[in-house]
Amino acid sequence: MKVFICLWTTLMLLAACATTETSDAQLTGAQMYERLCSSCHGPGGHGDGPVSSLIKTGVPDLTRMALSEGGEFPTEDVRRTIDGRWDRRAHGARDMPVWGWQFYDSSNPNDAQERAIVDSMIGRLVEYLRSIQVEK
Repeated sequence: MKVFICLWTTLMLLAACATTETSDAQLTGAQMYERLCSSCHGPGGHGDGPVSSLIKTGVPDLTRMALSEGGEFPTEDVRRTIDGRWDRRAHGARDMPVWGWQFYDSSNPNDAQERAIVDSMIGRLVEYLRSIQVEK
């Protein structure tokens, strides 16, 4: 009986983990932002999150990215910053987590299906960031 209870408990825990992973892949860009970014960048993206004062280099206002690029949202630069391909070492240490690797569920980052899921997640986050840009 103990073996059955342990097995059942393990299966329920695994099912809960699988459900969480699936739902994470289905989050909207706004939901991912709230979960992953707002603690530093703030609920509105202005760099005023609850832990922003702990970041020595300062936290950028994400609503002004297009303004700083002459009115055009820097889609690829934002994507590369989120997924970790753009490190910007000249600006000091990277305080922001590399979310591209955090999104992967397996130890095989070369899995095409998994990469497509992660690319979609990052794409939704980038589109959300595009949607919160100010014009002035």
